[in-house]
Amino acid sequence: MTTRPTGMSRHESAVREGIPFVVAATLIATVAATWRRWAGWAGLVFTVWVAWFFRDPDRECPAVEGTLYSPADGLVTAVDEVDSSWHLTGRATRVVVFLSPLDVHVNRAPVTADLVARRQEPGRALPAFLVAGAGENARQLLGFNARMPHPSPGNDGAVPIVVVQIVGFLVRRIVTWRWPGETVRAGDRLGMLRFGSRTDLLAPAGTVEVLVRPGNRVVGGITPVARFIRH
Repeated sequence: MTTRPTGMSRHESAVREGIPFVVAATLIATVAATWRRWAGWAGLVFTVWVAWFFRDPDRECPAVEGTLYSPADGLVTAVDEVDSSWHLTGRATRVVVFLSPLDVHVNRAPVTADLVARRQEPGRALPAFLVAGAGENARQLLGFNARMPHPSPGNDGAVPIVVVQIVGFLVRRIVTWRWPGETVRAGDRLGMLRFGSRTDLLAPAGTVEVLVRPGNRVVGGITPVARFIRH
């Protein structure tokens, strides 16, 4: 499900990830054109879409202290509280972002933090827009330690944050570009998902104020989705 790129920069990874797909689509379009002209045009449109899917735009995250930004482009489909038992233990505030096949599929760090843990969980590949059903899907969890801008006395301000990359009906692979032991800045690229999927952001309940609601469109590394509550 997950691969580690070697010999390439993180910025190049999204584009290079798409090269085999673009080549395959081009060959199919060429063969189709020898059969029917309309099939060739359809193949060309599909090839353009495949190349567009693997786009990886440069973005400058505002990186306002104490703000968490969306880890993905897409549609917010749920804002709720769930029980978490990995890295973040206890009740967690969750923001769910569904990525359609038309969205940029590069995931980004929601906040400047230390990446301290990574976990893969096998599972199914149900449609990712089904918030409840997709709970059975295969996923990768990235555990971060962020810092609250105004820690309370006796608290060093370290806050566990989890980004969950979930496969969908068409997604069969999660590509990872960041690994435990690295420090990421808000908006840094973490990896990418393929062809329609979902990304969740979890923070300890009671530590953040959510700034979005279901139905909102968000842009990875740009749209503020929550901010730490000052205690």
